[in-house]
Amino acid sequence: MDFTQKRERPILRVMVLIWADMLTIYLLWIMQTYLTNVWKLGFTHAAGIMNVANGLPKVLPLVFYYFVDAGLGNFWMLVLSSFSYTFGLGLLYMSTPPVLADITKTCKDYEPQCIGDTQKALFYTGLALIAAGISGHIVSLVAFFVDQLGPKPEMKPVVRKDVCIEVPTEEENHRLLMKKLQERGGGADKALLDFLSSRPPAVPIIQETSKPEESSEINLLAFQFQPVEAIMELVTKKKVKQFQACLVVLFPVVVLIIIPYIQLWSLKFGISAVCSLVATLVFLLGSGKYEDHRSKGSPVTNVFRVLLASTLNMFKTCPSSSKLEQKNKNVEHFSHTLGLGLLDKAAIEDGTGNKRSWLVCTPEEVEDTKMVIRMIPIWITLIICGVVTSIGTTFFVEQANHMSYKFGRFNLPNSMLLFLYQTGKSQSKKMYTSISQKLEQRKAQYAAPAIGIALATFSAALCCILAAIVETRRLQVITDHGLIDKPDELVPMTVFWIVPQYFLLAVLDSFYESSVSPFLTENCPPSMQKYLVFLNPGLSGMGMVGSISSVYVAGRASRRNGKPWFQHSLNESRLDRYYWTLAGLSAVNLVWFAGWAMWYPYRIETSNAADEQNRSQATNQEEAGIAEHAEEATDIY
Repeated sequence: MDFTQKRERPILRVMVLIWADMLTIYLLWIMQTYLTNVWKLGFTHAAGIMNVANGLPKVLPLVFYYFVDAGLGNFWMLVLSSFSYTFGLGLLYMSTPPVLADITKTCKDYEPQCIGDTQKALFYTGLALIAAGISGHIVSLVAFFVDQLGPKPEMKPVVRKDVCIEVPTEEENHRLLMKKLQERGGGADKALLDFLSSRPPAVPIIQETSKPEESSEINLLAFQFQPVEAIMELVTKKKVKQFQACLVVLFPVVVLIIIPYIQLWSLKFGISAVCSLVATLVFLLGSGKYEDHRSKGSPVTNVFRVLLASTLNMFKTCPSSSKLEQKNKNVEHFSHTLGLGLLDKAAIEDGTGNKRSWLVCTPEEVEDTKMVIRMIPIWITLIICGVVTSIGTTFFVEQANHMSYKFGRFNLPNSMLLFLYQTGKSQSKKMYTSISQKLEQRKAQYAAPAIGIALATFSAALCCILAAIVETRRLQVITDHGLIDKPDELVPMTVFWIVPQYFLLAVLDSFYESSVSPFLTENCPPSMQKYLVFLNPGLSGMGMVGSISSVYVAGRASRRNGKPWFQHSLNESRLDRYYWTLAGLSAVNLVWFAGWAMWYPYRIETSNAADEQNRSQATNQEEAGIAEHAEEATDIY
């Protein structure tokens, strides 16, 4: 039986976990409306809550991955995060007014006076648990799914993929052949014996299996914090049964179509909680059949060692570049770089000569730390992009909530904007792929991530400009119809006015997600690549949480000119001016990134041509040796 067929059921059990991800994406999308319509919070207060709720799932994965890398494993991370998902959604259900009204002695209406301290505590705790669940799935769901797709090969394929040496057996027959040659002796046999002794046993190269694994790894980096997209991509590439996989995905899709038409918030949250519970139980039923590859130790500790050691050795003489290179001469491709010379002092050995001291670092560890520090100015750019992203799930949603969703005779669901946003992201991802391929043809693929980040920053500025123009138009319509003091009234303006800014937001997020991961992984130490992949959403999450500060600062600054920009209702506020402020900040951010991107020392493989030439020479020599002795080897076999 084919391995994929043996693993079919465990793979589908893992796929079921995406139910919670798909439903939670929609719930967080409409949560701003729940806080303003039911809790009657000011839109800035509600936006602050949602920015934290959306930002934490991007910051926590970096912390969670440390525990996975330290030995917890992907399976247990998925178990804990799935239960966190379920309990979080369950607490959201319990926080709605009708559920605990008899116990808390409150009313059952969806009104602010019916929401007591107990309901608020359950709501905030539920959001925190959901954030933990999302983070756990970001860290482990895709990686664990890849583990179930097939066993890793027992022997590593040879480096040279351009020559396929077909040997009937592997290491044991290699030794058997040498033994027979030693017994026979003779000139020709001795020559063949010398030739075989100088080379390792040949391993058949199966290129059909190695290439998909490499492709899957690339997709894993590109979709790391998009579990749903990543799993669907892997299902397609690994040829998992399409019909069964589609059935697994179809169920939450049907639920997502139904939920927008349900008026009771308790049912919206309750149905999602039940689906998450069912998915978790289905996943646990296959716990005895899963493959879980655990790792031990973490390279993050080395960065802190270098920083501490260099600080303690601050007043000591820095070793010269020649000494550092001589000390690390056995490390392949090691090269001492100028700049950040203080960190070189971390490689100074103590007087005891103990090279294993916690405060004695190798030159390679110092260079790895330098690479991380040089990326910090780029990280600032990514944080600002997160600030702009945050308005898409808060202020944009609040604006759309008071617009008309009518399209002809049809009244479209509010999930329509989410669908258009996801479609825009998908198409923009193809655009980035096309740019990357064209740069690869020109031998400049290293610049693709930087160009992608620049386009994301440019899209952020355009998005804010367009949002400001549309908001000015919306405020004019409100004034003309006398709706300033009527925040609950529907504005006679179609929701399609804000579709273009949602599209630009999708372009921003798509280019960000597609380019930041390659930039971090290509320009960081190999041992820390996986950590920096999780730093990608972490930086965006920091921007989302930091957007609370931007709203606060803008509100305080606007008070000096009279009326603050942010009022209790959206109609009374001047959100357009805040958008213009973000547009200016994004423009400055673009200039900042362009300056650092031109200065940044990219990791460019300059030795590729030389390596190819040496590899070609070795290939020709080995092929000549094989041709000379192939006939005698065949006779012995």
